[in-house]
Amino acid sequence: MNCLIVSGGTVDKELLLKTWKEMDHPYVIGVDRGCIYLLENNISVNKAVGDFDSVNAQEKIIIDRFLDVVKLECEKDDTDTEHAIKMAIDMKVSKIVLLGCTGTRLDQTMSSIGLLKMAKDAGIDAFILDTHNRIHVERGVCILTAADRFGDYISILPYGNKISGLSIRGFKYEARDLEIELTSSRGVSNELTHDVGMITCDDYFVVMETKD
Repeated sequence: MNCLIVSGGTVDKELLLKTWKEMDHPYVIGVDRGCIYLLENNISVNKAVGDFDSVNAQEKIIIDRFLDVVKLECEKDDTDTEHAIKMAIDMKVSKIVLLGCTGTRLDQTMSSIGLLKMAKDAGIDAFILDTHNRIHVERGVCILTAADRFGDYISILPYGNKISGLSIRGFKYEARDLEIELTSSRGVSNELTHDVGMITCDDYFVVMETKD
């Protein structure tokens, strides 16, 4: 089973509907204001999660009346999105796609990118998606194909302070046994030039597939 998580950041209507249809009846978790985005687009919500501090009183009434709600405290040690990801992992879903995790709140965006490692450690493919970016955390072997190309540019960034032993094949800029520090922009804006590209590294790394 796939899981679609929609949080309260920026959500493009067309992308939301397209993603939901392509995931073929996923389990849907609405996070805080993400519940409203889902209801506005007539997408059934399996679970509503959050402290709901980003919805108004009338929207809160609608959420409480029509959805299965997991109410979280405003003061807590994790974000609403982290709680939703943990729920999906406990359900042992096969794939997680997160929308509404990017926007004006860069702190929330960076936190959500960090959470992708939690899913990867559980053996679940997880992606943050918006109109310009597809982001995932990888370790070991990552295969990208021209047939599934998201954007023209692919950046490989350290998840921690640095990545070592990085190999890149099938791209405009190839490398073998490369080390990239967090303070370096060496891995930014590569391009897939073959039908299949392969990235290998024993360290965790962030892959950002982007388009303008």
